[in-house]
Amino acid sequence: MNKTNPEILPLRCHDCGQPALVIANGYETFYRVTSDCKPWPPGGCLARCSACGLVQNPVTKQWGEEASQIYANYTIYHQSGGAEQNVFDPQSGAGKPRSDKLIQSLRSECALPTSGRLLDIGCGNGGFLSAWSRLIPGWSLCGSEVSEKYKARVESIPGVEQLYTCDIDQIPGPFDLISLVHVLEHIPSPSDFLRRVRSKLKPGGLLFVEVPDCEQSVFMLLVADHCSHFSPPLLGGLVSAAGFEVLHATNTWVAKEVSVAARLVASPGSTAPLRLPEPDSLKVFGGWERLAAIVAKIEPLKQQANFGLFGTAIAATWLDAQTQSAARFFVEEDRNRVGRKHLGRPIFAPEDVPAQATVFVALPQPLAGQVAERLARVQRGLNVVLP
Repeated sequence: MNKTNPEILPLRCHDCGQPALVIANGYETFYRVTSDCKPWPPGGCLARCSACGLVQNPVTKQWGEEASQIYANYTIYHQSGGAEQNVFDPQSGAGKPRSDKLIQSLRSECALPTSGRLLDIGCGNGGFLSAWSRLIPGWSLCGSEVSEKYKARVESIPGVEQLYTCDIDQIPGPFDLISLVHVLEHIPSPSDFLRRVRSKLKPGGLLFVEVPDCEQSVFMLLVADHCSHFSPPLLGGLVSAAGFEVLHATNTWVAKEVSVAARLVASPGSTAPLRLPEPDSLKVFGGWERLAAIVAKIEPLKQQANFGLFGTAIAATWLDAQTQSAARFFVEEDRNRVGRKHLGRPIFAPEDVPAQATVFVALPQPLAGQVAERLARVQRGLNVVLP
C-alpha cells in the first residue's frame, strides 16, 4: 500500500515540480464529494510528494476537467439557501456564522487596527466581507472572484469598493490585509500563488488563510476539486516558505479547520524552498486509510428502517454516496438548514428525529462525541453511532 505506481511516475508535484509523488493505492475506489457538498464518482488520486511533503490531488488533465465541471455547477451553501454555514459551541451547541468567529479570533489575536484596506480573494457571495463590514466598519473592502455572478450582491455590502474578476496581478493594491477563506486548497502551485499575493500587501501587512484541517477530519481528503491538503504545521510551513512570519497556525478558531495569520516582513525576493515537516505530512497522507474503517462501521447500519446521518456537509454527503444513499434523513443543528432537503431527503432538527432511529455522526472526534451528548439531551431513545 502507498507505493509509487510505475504507471504514473511522470506525474509531478504541482508545487515543487519534482517527479516524487507517492500514490495512495486504493483511494481511487472511494466515492468523492465536491466542495459544495454534492456526491462525485470514484476514480480520484491522492498523493504525497516525497521531495517537499505536500499532500495533494495531482493536477492532471482529469483533475482539471473535473474541477472545471464542479465549478460550472457550483451552488454555494445550497443546504441553507445561500446562507453561510454556522459553527457551534462544543458544549452548548449554540451557533454563529463562521466568518463572525474567524474575524473575532483574528481581531483578538492580531490586534487589528480600526481602519485599513482588505482584499478577500475568492469572496463567493460576500459572507466574509459582509461580516467584516458589520464587525469592523472602518475598513475599505474589496473582493476577488472568477466570475461576476455575485457582483451586485458583493458591491452592495457597506464599505466594499469593488469586486474584481481579473487576475490578482491586475488588482490595484496595496492592502493592509489579504484573506483567503477556503481558497488556497483549490489553487495549483500554492507557493507561487502566495508569492504573488505578497506583492499586493503593504510592508508589514497581514495574510489570513483558512483551509480544511485534513489531519483532524480525514473526510476532507475526499473533496474532488481540492488539490492540496493541510494541517496546522503544513499550512504554516507553506506560508513561512513563501516569505511570511507566521503569527498563528491553529485549528482552535473553528473546528475541523486550519487558521493561519501571518505578517509580511521579508523582501519580495526572500523565499525558501518548500520542505514541509515530514511527520505531519505523513500523518495527513495516511489519514485516507481510516476512511475504510469508517465505511466498515457504517455498513451494518444501512438496512435499518430509521437510519440517518448527522450533518449535511462533506462527511455526510460522502458517506451517503458510499452507502448507496442508505440514509432516510439527515440531522442538523444549523437552523438555516433544518426543514430543507439534502440529496432529496429531509433535514431534521435533533428534537424531530424519529423515535428509536439510528443516527451515525459523520464528524471526527472529539466533535462526534460532543454532538452525541447534545443529541442525548434532546432526544432519548436514539441509537447514536460514532466513527
